[in-house]
Amino acid sequence: MRVLVLGPDHSDGSLPPYLDVLTAGLRHHGVTVDRHGSSQIPYDQTRHRFWPLERMLTEARAHADQVDLDSYDLVSLHFGNLEIEQLVPAFWADRRVDRPDPPVVYHVHTLAPTLLHEHVPDRRWNSVVQEAIRTLDGYVFFGQYARHQLAGTMPDDVPGGIAWLPTTIPVGTSPNARPALAAALDTPPGIPVISLYGYAAPWKDASLLRSVLERMRVPARVVLAGDLWNQPEQAGVDLGAFVKGPIRVGTGELVVVPGYLGPADRAALVLASAAGVFPYRSHPSFQGSGAIADYLAHAVPVVATDVANLAELVGDAGRIVPTGDPELMATALDSIVGHGVVSVNVARCANARAEQFTGATHAARCLAIYQHVLDADRRRKV
Repeated sequence: MRVLVLGPDHSDGSLPPYLDVLTAGLRHHGVTVDRHGSSQIPYDQTRHRFWPLERMLTEARAHADQVDLDSYDLVSLHFGNLEIEQLVPAFWADRRVDRPDPPVVYHVHTLAPTLLHEHVPDRRWNSVVQEAIRTLDGYVFFGQYARHQLAGTMPDDVPGGIAWLPTTIPVGTSPNARPALAAALDTPPGIPVISLYGYAAPWKDASLLRSVLERMRVPARVVLAGDLWNQPEQAGVDLGAFVKGPIRVGTGELVVVPGYLGPADRAALVLASAAGVFPYRSHPSFQGSGAIADYLAHAVPVVATDVANLAELVGDAGRIVPTGDPELMATALDSIVGHGVVSVNVARCANARAEQFTGATHAARCLAIYQHVLDADRRRKV
C-alpha cells in the first residue's frame, strides 16, 4: 500500500509528533509512506496575528498542486483547528469529480476547525471546509465520542473506525528535561509530581486545576508545562507568578513551565509523574486529548474530567470525575498519589492497559481502516 500522509510537517504543535509516530508505525507494518504538508501554523509571530485569508488560500492551493495523487493508493489527511491542510481538499474537488483519484481518509483531530470560524472569520470558506470534510472517503476517529458527535453530518455508508491516539514519545527516547523543566520536577523526597502538558486551550481549565490543588490533602507538586500558559489571554487566568518557581497552594505547590516540550522533555515529565491530571471542559471543537496517551502508554495513572473521549481512554487506569468539581478531583488525586490500596490497584490496571497506546497498535488499527476504505472504493468503481 502506498500512502501519502498529508499534514503539518514542522516542529511545533501536537500534530507533527503524532504524524511522526503514525508514519513510523505504518512503515513498520510494510506500508510505503510519503509525507507532505505545511511548514508552519498560519500565524505571524512578529505581528501576533493570523495570516490574511488570501495567503492561506495561496499556500493551500500550492500544496494541492504539489501532490501527485496518481502515485498513491490512499491519502491520510490531518489537520486540527489551525492547519491550512483543512483547505487542501477544496482544491482537489474539481479534479476528483473527473477522475478516479485515491480515496482520502481524514483523521478527525477536531470536530469543528476554528481557523476560518473564529480566528480569520470567513463564512464562505468555512462552509467550503465543512463541506469538504463531509465528502471525504473515510474517517479515523480517536474515540467513540467523535464518531457519535459527527453522526448525521456525513453519509452513513462512508467507512470509518476507531483508533485511539498513541503516545508521541518515540520508542527508545531518553528522558532529558531542559533546565526549567528539570528544576520543576526536582521535588523534595516523598513529594509526588502531578502533571499536565500541552498548549493552553479553551477546553483546559487552569482555574479548576488550582482549585483542586487547594483542596488536596496529600502534599504534591503540580507541574503545568507547555506553550502559552504564561499568556493570560490564552490560559484564561494569570499564571505569571508560577513561572518563576513553585508556589505553595494549599498543602502542595504549583509551577508553570512555558514552552514547547520535545520528546525527551515529555519522556522526562511523564516518567517523573505519579499521575497525570486533565481538568478539561466541553468545547465545540474538542474531540479528545492526545497528551493523555503519553501517560497511559507509560502506565502512569490519570485523573480526568468526563469530557469528550477521556473516560473511554482512561478506563480503569485512573479516575474520571464530573467537570467543574474540584472537590471530587482532589479526592481522586489524593487516592492515587497517596500510596494506599487504590493507588496500587490503579497502577496495576494502568500497567495492563499501556499496550493499547503504542504507535504500533495505533498504526495497525489505522491500516485496517485504510484497507476497509480501499475495499469500499474498489466496489464503488466496479
